[in-house]
Amino acid sequence: MFIVYSPEGRNFIGDKQRMPGLRVEPVNRVLPIGDSEMDEQLNLEEEYASVRGKSKEALAQYESVQHEKERKLVVKVSDIMVQPVITVTADLTLVEAWEMMRHSNIQHLPVVNESSALIGLISAHDILMRGIMDTEGNIEEIRDGTVADAMNEEVITTKVDTDIRRVAYVMSEYALGCLPIMSEVDTVIGIVTLSDIVRRLAEEPPLEIYA
Repeated sequence: MFIVYSPEGRNFIGDKQRMPGLRVEPVNRVLPIGDSEMDEQLNLEEEYASVRGKSKEALAQYESVQHEKERKLVVKVSDIMVQPVITVTADLTLVEAWEMMRHSNIQHLPVVNESSALIGLISAHDILMRGIMDTEGNIEEIRDGTVADAMNEEVITTKVDTDIRRVAYVMSEYALGCLPIMSEVDTVIGIVTLSDIVRRLAEEPPLEIYA
């Protein structure tokens, strides 16, 4: 489940699904069969039932192994999220926020109010857009202002039990650099970035995890 926090309230985002169209094939008329053909059919059915009975146990074991494999392939947000999370308040200056990012080597800072409720998100890119660059493209000065002036007030979030395949999809669909992870009481308890997903892929290569 994904929730968008904004000044207007909370909205939910669901996966986009399309139901395939169904095509009905015409049924051919079935002709009656004779006794000998009926006997042959019954023999085939008995033989099939015998084979199916003998293989039932093996099939159950195979399905058990497959289900166990599928369970192992599911990776939740809680497995890769970073915590605790560094947060800031909206009245912090952009220079102070920039220094916090540089010192902690991070790119995103959730913005919270005095009650620790999420009210926004600011990224290094947001701050750099308000910076003054030199001729070589290096930041020379950050203009006066506060986090409130540059933060994004609409923030897409998710919960700890979300499958990271869904997280990867939503981050790609909405061009997000990170997703704050919310607790059951709507406080920020973690954060997941694109780097975290890539790092997980490098540590545990099977691509079906991210399919």
